[in-house]
Amino acid sequence: MPVKPVDSSVFDEVSCGGVPVYFTNEKNQEPLYLLLLHNGPYKYWAFPKGRQNFGETYEETAVREIREETGISDFKILKRLISDSIYFPKRGVINIVKKVVFFLVRFYSQNIEISKEHVNWKWVTYEEALSMLTFEDYSRVLKESHEILKREYLS
Repeated sequence: MPVKPVDSSVFDEVSCGGVPVYFTNEKNQEPLYLLLLHNGPYKYWAFPKGRQNFGETYEETAVREIREETGISDFKILKRLISDSIYFPKRGVINIVKKVVFFLVRFYSQNIEISKEHVNWKWVTYEEALSMLTFEDYSRVLKESHEILKREYLS
């Protein structure tokens, strides 16, 4: 079911990122998904993403953040996902409203150089990714990505 667009002025912060996929053979079968283990007091597996800078489009932010967090420049954005993530993290003592926009992204290399924001990375199958993702929003984004791949890209 499509998500009703929300006025972006209701968000205190916007981040953008990608669900990186790598195909293990020439027939676009057996997709692997890239997960990054975020550093900090609470470690969790997720996709590359980061805060939008003033004046950037969602896609520009996603491209910049994916490059910064994976060290990869050779990728292609396939599609914007409809499953935006909206949550309410704390910034100091204040709860904010945060939106994360995701894109399905095809990588052409598996060689990752993670940023200092992360402590590990893994290319995993769909089933492995579902079991590793910490937050339900990321699982929903992965499920949407996998459905798009099955419908439009997998042969």
